[in-house]
Parts: sequence; C-alpha cells; structure tokens
Amino acid sequence: MSDSASTPKPHHHHHRHPHPEDAVFLKEVLTPSEPAGPTAEVYRIAGYTDGLVGVTGCDALRPHYDSGLKWGGAVAQPGDACWDSGVAGGITWDGTFYRDLARYAGSGELFWSAYLKPGSGPGMKNGYWLNFGSGWSHLANDDLAQILSGASQRICYDSAAGQWKLVIEATMFVTNAVVNVWTGVKVGGSDPVGIYTRVSGADPLAALTIEAG
Repeated sequence: MSDSASTPKPHHHHHRHPHPEDAVFLKEVLTPSEPAGPTAEVYRIAGYTDGLVGVTGCDALRPHYDSGLKWGGAVAQPGDACWDSGVAGGITWDGTFYRDLARYAGSGELFWSAYLKPGSGPGMKNGYWLNFGSGWSHLANDDLAQILSGASQRICYDSAAGQWKLVIEATMFVTNAVVNVWTGVKVGGSDPVGIYTRVSGADPLAALTIEAG
C-alpha cells in the first residue's frame, strides 16, 4: 500500500461570506435601536416644588475625610461641621431639563440637562450653580463640554440598556465630589415622558414622573 493511499487527505473548509441581508438582520436584532421620537426641547418633573428631591440635612454632603483639603486649619473629618443647607450663591432649580445641540451635542439628540436653560451662562447667578432641596449642584469649571464631569440634573437615553434614565446629582461641600441624589429609569417609550422608578440615590423617593415642558 502506498503512503499516499494511507495518509489522510486534509479537508478543505469552505467559508461562506455573509450576505448584506445578514448584516442588516444582526444590526436590527443585536443592536438596540434608539427611539425615533417625537421629543420636545423641554421636559420637567411633574408637580415639582423645591425640596421634592434632595438630600436632607448635610450629612451626605460632608467633605471627604481623606480629601487632603483643610477645614478650619485641619484636614477635614467626617464629623466636622459644614455650611448651612445650600450655598449663598446660585439660583433655585425648578425641576426643568433642556436640550440645546448647538451648545452641547456631546450625547446626541436624546439628552437634556438643567444647565442648558436658554440664557444660562457661567457663574452663580447665571444658571451654572443650582440650589435644590438641601443641596446644590455645580457645572464642572463652568464648561458645558464637561456636563458629565460635574454634578448635574439630566435625562438621557441609555442605548446599551435600552432605557431612559433620569439622574439628579448634588455637589459635596468643600471637595466638590458628586453625590447621587436620585437615579431612576423608564423602559420603553418614544420619548422621556413617563414614570421613572428609583434604582439608586440618597433620596428614597420611589418614583418621579416626567412631562413635556
């Protein structure tokens, strides 16, 4: 018997090139699609009054003891006294969110923030420092491009999770660290309108409703 007769011949694997129809199918099935709208320029928390959402007292807003910053001449400790509720500067937030693609296009059309109010600008009394409840929030470095770097109030669509998200944050005294006051989500819907169920945050409020402005 010859060697050629006893030696197994290699198998040739034929690879099928995907058709364009396959790519379309995979994109539709595996990639979450963003809502097509309609979406308004302005949304607000239904029935909002100052203090509806917030951090009671200042415990949650105390400076980090390991921040290295000085408080009264010494390194800040968790038990140290802090300023009274809120800050002297800033304007009171009215529970409203705005979209302005010309000023902030970083997160696309499905993003609204309290800082994008028409006419807002850098500074305490111009809308980049917001007081609400017993806390406050501050846009990082008064720079709209850094909305997600500071504490902010925002509505956005989370494409990866396939749900709408409502986030309300506060700024810690002294260190400016971000505190999650209230975060909730809403599954489904062509726009942000609807009931958001709390998933995390210092405020135990179970749900908030968003309506068009």
